[in-house]
This record gives sequence, structure tokens and C-alpha cells, in this order.
Amino acid sequence: MINEIATIDVLDLAINQLDEGLTIDCKDTLVTYRDKLQKEVDEFDKWAKAQSDIHSMLELENEMSGGK
Repeated sequence: MINEIATIDVLDLAINQLDEGLTIDCKDTLVTYRDKLQKEVDEFDKWAKAQSDIHSMLELENEMSGGK
């Protein structure tokens, strides 16, 4: 819910900038927010891959130790 509120705030700011004729500022606002969200997605993907790798290694160790 926090991300949704932040997104609404950014969109309100961008709309106000458009209303004031500040298209370059509006674009900067939207690009900055998009880049922030993309960084968060990239960090999550990195974390998820690391967790998947850990899970795979644990399964392999379990199989090798006769757990199956």
C-alpha cells in the first residue's frame, strides 16, 4: 500500500507540473520515479535468484547425503 500511495503522490506532482506547462520537469519526475522502481525490481530479482540458488544447493546436498 505504501508504494501505491507514493505512486499517487508522484503522479499528482507530474500532473501539476503538466498543468503548469513544466513538461521537462514532469518528465524528470516520472523518469526518476521509474528508475527508483526499476532499481527495487532489479534488487528483488537479484535476491530471488540468490534464494533459488541456495534452495538448489540445499536440495543437491540433501540428495547427495541420502536424504531421498
